[in-house]
Amino acid sequence: MCSSLYAEPPTPIHPAEAVAETEVITFHPANPGGDARKGDCWSESDAIDRPGAWRCAVDNMIYDPCFSDPAPGGNLICGADPARGQKGFVLQPIKPLPKPRSDYSSDPIPWMVKLADGSVCALTTGASSQVDGKDLPYECSDSRECSDDGKCPYLTGITTEFKHDKVWRIEKFAFRSSDGHVKRLKRETIAIVTVWK
Repeated sequence: MCSSLYAEPPTPIHPAEAVAETEVITFHPANPGGDARKGDCWSESDAIDRPGAWRCAVDNMIYDPCFSDPAPGGNLICGADPARGQKGFVLQPIKPLPKPRSDYSSDPIPWMVKLADGSVCALTTGASSQVDGKDLPYECSDSRECSDDGKCPYLTGITTEFKHDKVWRIEKFAFRSSDGHVKRLKRETIAIVTVWK
């Protein structure tokens, strides 16, 4: 896991029981306008398992997911972040998009969630941490920066074991990592405010 997703601290919601119902959103970004950037999209998204989501690069920066714009023109929208209200940018693919699969999940795991403690957790598309035998493929915004020597005093993440109900819940871990050793600091089940798929 890397350092914090976002620079600003999360806005907490207290108490967690104040979540009456989890909002589940299938995210479709609006066209942000502006000049299009050119880039290459070589596969479908690793972050979202649904049609019209892609893994793309502009220069040396990877964007996943990029979304097909429903408007005519064949461009994509990359860098959109519903948790922070970021509109992203228009991407013009320099090559035809890959052929879509036909075996999408009928109940895909979320791309991003907002928890009742105010943190936002997003699915990573690289290696994930493991704590207490649990994979944590989501990293959360209340993680702290790692030092230059690779020591990470406080990281947070969640599993994929979502408990679906009127209010969704998930296990969240806080841990530290140093020299390849991981130590759990906290483990709790927490309510989910918003799910983005």
